[in-house]
Amino acid sequence: MTLPVTVGASVPIVMILEDGVEDRYPQAEIYAAGGTVPLATLDLLHKAKGRYEASWIPSSTGVYTAHFIVYDDVGHASESTVYTREAEQMVVTVNDTDDLALMMVRVLGLVHENVFIDNTVHDINGQLVAARVRVFASKADVELATDGGTETGGLVATYEMSTVYEGQGLMGSYRMKRVV
Repeated sequence: MTLPVTVGASVPIVMILEDGVEDRYPQAEIYAAGGTVPLATLDLLHKAKGRYEASWIPSSTGVYTAHFIVYDDVGHASESTVYTREAEQMVVTVNDTDDLALMMVRVLGLVHENVFIDNTVHDINGQLVAARVRVFASKADVELATDGGTETGGLVATYEMSTVYEGQGLMGSYRMKRVV
């Protein structure tokens, strides 16, 4: 299994000994992808019913592996022959999965899925020069939106659009900025 992790956030590193033993001394060695030297070695402390934990705070993005080894002694000199070595992979990103999901909804909105465009302004040639673009979470939410309205149910993001024309039908610049 691969865990999603955020840079700077504390990550629980957990190992469970299936027989519930409470008097072993597991460690987790944290390796960067392809690394041969651990970036960190964590002593896992017994919490309950054979569950041992420590925490780790990643400082940069990448793929990391927690390599679990169980020892019979507190000095970590005698590796247990009862338990196998295990590993857990972590993918560290700048954003957490909730942030990524919200970003994806905004991207879908920018390709006009569940979008309501209003507060339009046109120049003397009938060219669109400004508008408000609102992205909603669902079809039902966008169908409740009204021209100039203040609906917030399911509102994901609001953008202001502006265009400058160099001549009739000749767009010079286009700007879309998120305001909410």
